[in-house]
Amino acid sequence: MRPIILLLTGSLIISGLVACVGVNKIKQNIVIYDFGLSVPNENNQQITSKILLEEPVAAESLNHNKIRYRLNYQNPARIFFYTESRWAANPSELLSSKLNTLINVVSNPMNCSLRLKIEAFDHVFQTATISEGVVQLSALLVEKKSNEIISNQLITASIAASTPNAQGGTAALNQASEIALKKAIAWGNMMAENNTLCR
Repeated sequence: MRPIILLLTGSLIISGLVACVGVNKIKQNIVIYDFGLSVPNENNQQITSKILLEEPVAAESLNHNKIRYRLNYQNPARIFFYTESRWAANPSELLSSKLNTLINVVSNPMNCSLRLKIEAFDHVFQTATISEGVVQLSALLVEKKSNEIISNQLITASIAASTPNAQGGTAALNQASEIALKKAIAWGNMMAENNTLCR
C-alpha cells in the first residue's frame, strides 16, 4: 500500500510543478502596452483649456485592461480580445495620463468643467488587413456650482493601424486618443465661451 501512496503523492507533486510552470509560462508570454513615454517636441505641444477637466471615466464594458478588437467585415456587434496582449492600465487611466501631458489649464478657468466618458476604445478591422484604432468620447459641459449639463457632444477619432495586430492597434489607439482629447477640449472651450453660465 505504501509504495502506491508514495507513487500517487509523487505524481501529484510533479503535476503541481508542471501546472505552476505552465501558469508562469503563460504569464511571461503576455505583452503589455501603454501609450509610451511623453517626450516634448514641436509636434507634441500642450493645448490650453479655459475650463477645468474632470478625470475621464469609461463605460462599464471598458473597465479592464484587455485589448479589444472588432471584425466589422464579419460581425460588427461582436467584441474580441487579444489573448496574449494587455494594456498596462484600463482606458480611463491611460487617457487620464495622456490628458495630464497634453493640457495646460489657465490660471483662472471659467465656471464650467468638461466631463469625459469613454464609449469606445477598439481596434476595428474593416477587412482582414485594413484596420484602425477608434476612440469615442461622450463630452459633457457642466456648470460647476449647479452641476447642470449645459451641452453634450459625441466625439470620435480614428487612425489607421500600421499592422493588423495588437501592436498596430495599440499604436493607432494612442494617436486616436490624443486627437479625441484635443477635439473634446476645443469643443469645451468653444461652448463655454458662448455660454453665459460659464463666465
